[in-house]
Amino acid sequence: MLKLKLLTGQGLSWKVRLGQAIFLASLFLAWHLASALESSPFFPGPRLVLSTLLDGLFHSGWMVPHFLTTLLEVFVGYVWAVILGLSLGYLLGTNSLLFRAYEGPLLSLYAIPKVVLYPLFLAAFKLGSNAVIAFGAFHGLFPIAIYTWTAIRSMNPVHLKVARSLGLTSFDILRWVAIPATLPGIVVGLRLGFNLTLLGVILGEMFASRSGLGFLLMSFGGAYVPSRILAVVLCVFFVALVINGLLLTLERRVKSPFAMKGSRDVQGDAYS
Repeated sequence: MLKLKLLTGQGLSWKVRLGQAIFLASLFLAWHLASALESSPFFPGPRLVLSTLLDGLFHSGWMVPHFLTTLLEVFVGYVWAVILGLSLGYLLGTNSLLFRAYEGPLLSLYAIPKVVLYPLFLAAFKLGSNAVIAFGAFHGLFPIAIYTWTAIRSMNPVHLKVARSLGLTSFDILRWVAIPATLPGIVVGLRLGFNLTLLGVILGEMFASRSGLGFLLMSFGGAYVPSRILAVVLCVFFVALVINGLLLTLERRVKSPFAMKGSRDVQGDAYS
């Protein structure tokens, strides 16, 4: 029984959590030692940064409105990234003509550093939250779309043909075949999409915003207040850590009952 648990990965969760805890503790220990050796006000240690973070969130509250602004912008941007990414991924995953025509251009657009396109977002949405949200959504939709169309086109077309031969309706095929087979890949895209949406929102706030954690980073960077700069960075890190932990848990729980193998082009034709 123990051997079976080890082979299937069961019973190892505590080891994974222990490894994660050791990794985080090692980072903070290295940070503490480096700041102690440097002993410079320009490189504060973790104790000062944590106290600054707690002060900003719970005592004086100077970080709270900016934190809430960033959370709202990330949430709205991520919702748009999910809607647009899933829609685009579905279209290219189920239509071979669209896939052949647009896969290359979309991958090329994905490879471009998005920050060079930010002036276009400012011109379209003006200065404010709308531009930041749109920029975040633009960052996040690409991995969601790519993983969605890859998951769809990697599904074995035999499963779809068997389902049709059994007389299943389109809704039944979607519910019992397509979604279980593609969901694991899509969830990976959703996790990566959140990370890039968060990145896009922070960048947008840094360059053209009057509120948000990105705005604080630029403000404290200009005034060079290291403890507050690192406190904001630590806040962003904790947000990303929590959300990624939830999405990773979902990712591990979602398992496909099918072997996701098969020709991409043949599958696309079979699905359409």
